[in-house]
Amino acid sequence: GEYEKRKENSIFFEVDGPYRCMVLPSSLEEGKLLKKRYAVFNFDGSLAELKGFELKRGGELELKTFQSQVFERFLDGDSLEQCYASVAEIANHWIDVLDTQGESLETDELIDLISENRNMSRQLEDYGTQKGTSQTTARRLGEFLGAEFIRNK
Repeated sequence: GEYEKRKENSIFFEVDGPYRCMVLPSSLEEGKLLKKRYAVFNFDGSLAELKGFELKRGGELELKTFQSQVFERFLDGDSLEQCYASVAEIANHWIDVLDTQGESLETDELIDLISENRNMSRQLEDYGTQKGTSQTTARRLGEFLGAEFIRNK
């Protein structure tokens, strides 16, 4: 017999809806798996559900600021093109900040954007050889300031 060959990208969701909008990131590469990420908006424009974005998680420097500004624009306009244009304004602003190395920002604002505040829940020794930004930073501070500085902190 003959077989029909087709390409299909299907995602099945169980939603509590109705909602105004659901945003799913896509991959440019076929067959590449994506993390489970999505944003669901209520009819009033508020976020009903958010999964997998830095906005919800800790860390990641100030991706939270960028993502929250982008999410606010997802509902702009009356067409996909108008929505893209609105989101592009935010993206272009942050590209300009990167390209100019933050020269348009106040010093305090720039420091807030490039610094990160993390806490470790255990003593450094308890992490063993585990590598993470918090552990690496603590070890480097210990090398620079002396091990007694980070002990019992």
